[in-house]
Amino acid sequence: MQPHLLVMLAVIGEATLVVIAVVWANLRDIPILTGSVVLGVTVGLFTASVLSLTNWYLLCRAPDVAGIAGIRRLYQKSLKPVFGRISIRDVVIISVAAGVGEELLFRGVLQSEWGLLAASLIFGLLHMGGRGTLVFGCWVSIMGGVLGSLAVWTDGLLAPIIAHAAYDAAALTYIRWDFRRVESWSFEEQ
Repeated sequence: MQPHLLVMLAVIGEATLVVIAVVWANLRDIPILTGSVVLGVTVGLFTASVLSLTNWYLLCRAPDVAGIAGIRRLYQKSLKPVFGRISIRDVVIISVAAGVGEELLFRGVLQSEWGLLAASLIFGLLHMGGRGTLVFGCWVSIMGGVLGSLAVWTDGLLAPIIAHAAYDAAALTYIRWDFRRVESWSFEEQ
C-alpha cells in the first residue's frame, strides 16, 4: 500500500473513533477529562519508554518461544511491509491520530462504561488480524491495561494519549529503520 493511502486510511479510521467517542460521551454524559498536563506528559513519556523497550525486547532479545515467534512473524510479514516505507511525517501523523482516536474511545468511553478489564480486552481483540495473532492481541491487551491504569492514576486521558502516541512513534520509527537497514543490505549484496 502506498504510504499516502496508508496515512489517509489511518486518519479517517482514527477520526471515526473520535466521532464515535464524542457522540457516545455526549449521549451518556461521560466527561472527557485530560488530567494534569505536567503529570500527563511526564508519566506518558515514561510509560511509552517502558513499553517501547519491552516491545524491542520481545522483537530482538526474548527467547524464541512459540508466542514470541508469532509476534516476530507478524512484525516481519505484516507490519514491516506495510509501514516500512512511511516517512517521519507519516509516523507523526499516524501516531498522534492513533493516540487521540483510540484513547478517546477505549480509555475515555469504553473504560468509563465497562471498566478497565473489558476495555483492555476489547482493545487487544481489535488489534488481532487473524490466525497467529493471539499472542499479539494479548500483548496489546496488556498495553491497554497499562494505558487504562494511567487514565485512572492521572485522572484523565492526557497521559495515555501521550504514552500511546509516543509508543506508536517509537514502534513505527523502528519499523522504518529496520526496513531500510534490511533493504540497504539487500541492495549491497546484489
